[in-house]
Amino acid sequence: MTQKIRQFARLGLMFLTCVLFAVYIPPQADASFSDRVIRVGLYYGSNALPSANLANEVGSGYQFGTYNSSGAFTPLGSTAQEKITVCKDANLYLSGGSFYETPTAADYQLIGAYHIQMPDTYATYEAAAQAAAAYPYGFPAYVNGNYVVRFEFYSSAANAEADAVAYSGAQVVGGSKTCYTVVNTATGEILFEFDNDGDYLGIQPMSSGERARTWFKGYQYYGGFQYMRRSGNDLSVINFVNEDLYVSGVLPYEFVVDNDLESLKAGAVAIRTFSRASTKHNALGFDICNTTDCQVYRGVYTGAGAQLVLDAVEQTGGQCAYYNGTLIEALYFSSDGGATEDAVNAWGSDVPYLKGKLDPYEDTISFNGKSWSYTVTPSEIQSLMQSKGYDCGTVTGLEVTKTTAMGNVNELTITDSNGKKFTFTGDNVRVLQNLPGVTYMSRRFQITPVGSQPVENPTTSTGDTSLSVYDGNTTVKSDTITVITGSGTQQVTAPATVLTDSGTVTVGESGDSGSSGSSSGGSGQGWTITGGGFGHNIGMSQWGAYAMGQQGYSYEEILKFYYTGITIQ
Repeated sequence: MTQKIRQFARLGLMFLTCVLFAVYIPPQADASFSDRVIRVGLYYGSNALPSANLANEVGSGYQFGTYNSSGAFTPLGSTAQEKITVCKDANLYLSGGSFYETPTAADYQLIGAYHIQMPDTYATYEAAAQAAAAYPYGFPAYVNGNYVVRFEFYSSAANAEADAVAYSGAQVVGGSKTCYTVVNTATGEILFEFDNDGDYLGIQPMSSGERARTWFKGYQYYGGFQYMRRSGNDLSVINFVNEDLYVSGVLPYEFVVDNDLESLKAGAVAIRTFSRASTKHNALGFDICNTTDCQVYRGVYTGAGAQLVLDAVEQTGGQCAYYNGTLIEALYFSSDGGATEDAVNAWGSDVPYLKGKLDPYEDTISFNGKSWSYTVTPSEIQSLMQSKGYDCGTVTGLEVTKTTAMGNVNELTITDSNGKKFTFTGDNVRVLQNLPGVTYMSRRFQITPVGSQPVENPTTSTGDTSLSVYDGNTTVKSDTITVITGSGTQQVTAPATVLTDSGTVTVGESGDSGSSGSSSGGSGQGWTITGGGFGHNIGMSQWGAYAMGQQGYSYEEILKFYYTGITIQ
């Protein structure tokens, strides 16, 4: 031997590797769940991993194989080990149960990327595993459609070649950008390698009874896993999971779990609909991710109300929301503060089922983010602007310059001491959520200079004492407006008292900031931002859905309130 790499104790002249081929008995299909498989991106892109540990919570080892595009799994081999690690084909160092790309401590075990491969091929995994047991540190590998035997492990090809000359027909392999190595997590023993014409490795947990559950990165998951080395880089990890089991792993993290079945059923339909319609990650090889960029997914939920979550999923099994026969984009958010908003006012595209509505339901319950108030300084806003790349001087003005028919902010203007105006429109008006100390932010807020009182229920920006009426397309301003009363028509002049969803309010009084409730000028001390809700205000309010459920509304009624003109099927 020409290399000092052995960190494992040898038992005799050979280390006999015995990999058991377990018979996989899939769990009995649950009639309440569909057969559709969802591919969920767990780690990918800049978060891809050099290695990924798996551990059976419920199960008895794993199968190695491949998934096709519809989620069907083809097994190629198996192990009875219940804790395994999938690694990219590179030198890795095992220390304290974790794998590293460089040594992090004096005590480590090298998992060398280079091996000796014998020339014979085998028809089955079992035959290759049996043959591999005759070689030191031997293991089966599936390479371009054939089973072969590989053995030993080295940190370089040169070191491997020095030993390979002792074996007739042997070649040195390793460091492949398309190869995956499966090892015993505890010992680092190599169990299997997969390098099949650039295919991706699949790992399926085995169980002969209860549905298998697997620990990965602090969470339990149903289903199996696919590992992708895109461009030969680290491992993207994709969870292949039954659609409704996926929904059950999203529901408790996106909707309120508090003894209300109907709102959870509404959430289940929205989650299922969103996942079926999602295409944003197709180019990365999966359907949907596990973050707020799509939907928060954390696998198996075992917390309070777990059975209620499963009931909600089962009782809406397969149901989705449609508009004119097409799946909707079932957007939802935490809370709206009093009104949802038209999608066109957020992102510029008119979506017929995403229309703004005054929302009276949130006001009937208490929750974090229902109402809030922040005081911000000119220097804080200037720092925020500069951090986003704007050439912004000392901030002298912060005001809401446009609102929508629902009273939500649709244009925010920041003015600096050089007279520059920075205008944010649509959903970008929530830029203030990046200010220090700001926890909650929606599109429903007003701004007043420090020391001033906010005006109730902002409707539209006037900046003077005239009255304004929004006719659905434009805002008309006039010193007098003719209204229809119970006894005929009557001319109204400012100031006037109007009825809003928050009660009555007097508008057009001399000296106020206009009916927008916005700052109309500079404030050396800063501004107070007052509002309610948390999120983009488009689609369904999660807290509003819960409030509706508490008041006895059905899940269909909840969905049809927040999504205009839909059908559920």
